[in-house]
Amino acid sequence: MRKAGGTSAETVDELRAELSRLAGMLPESIDLLALHKRYKAPGKVQMLSESLVWRQEELCRNALAALDRENFVTAALLTRAAMETTAALVYLHSLVTRSIEKGCSPELEEKLTGFLTGSKIWEDIGGAIHVNDMLREVAKVIPGYFDEHYAMLSEIAHPNWSGTMGAYGMIDKEVMVVRFGRGGRSPENQQGTIIGRLAGSVGLFIGYYEMLGAVLPQFAKAVDDFYGGR
Repeated sequence: MRKAGGTSAETVDELRAELSRLAGMLPESIDLLALHKRYKAPGKVQMLSESLVWRQEELCRNALAALDRENFVTAALLTRAAMETTAALVYLHSLVTRSIEKGCSPELEEKLTGFLTGSKIWEDIGGAIHVNDMLREVAKVIPGYFDEHYAMLSEIAHPNWSGTMGAYGMIDKEVMVVRFGRGGRSPENQQGTIIGRLAGSVGLFIGYYEMLGAVLPQFAKAVDDFYGGR
């Protein structure tokens, strides 16, 4: 991997260490009755959070591998997906903490089911949570920051200038020839654009994963209070 302007070797090393830490969090199984033996909501949250860990580790590991090969568009696509996965975890954390602080709502089970098994194609199995709703939840935590960086990655992920000519092309105006190569005229800038957002997404994900795990017993009690009191 090139040493990009604004991206130090230490930053890359720290990212690799965080990815190793993330890989160490991958669960092989969960006991759905561990938190509550009667109500399903705590188990659904566990299934969601652990599925998100597996998704995030796969996306981030391959995003860094793509950066190592200077496949910047691929890396941007994977990093954007990693940011969406982080947003999903932030959204889930908000559902859980809101239930703890304000009490569970009748819609909670429906939201968790839609989150877990919902689909935009097979609507008969439940409505999925839209990724924009997840991104808006992150905007409440870090106003402006997440939206700005997600938009930049979207420019590369879509076949706009940043994802086509800007990603591969170099114009020699003296002879009017266009030459193509990985990274175009500024591979260092492309790497720097992606690596910072990837590192930020990994760090935010790990933080929210740990916070969510810490409050799950309180969430199970909130669920018990809600259903037990009806």
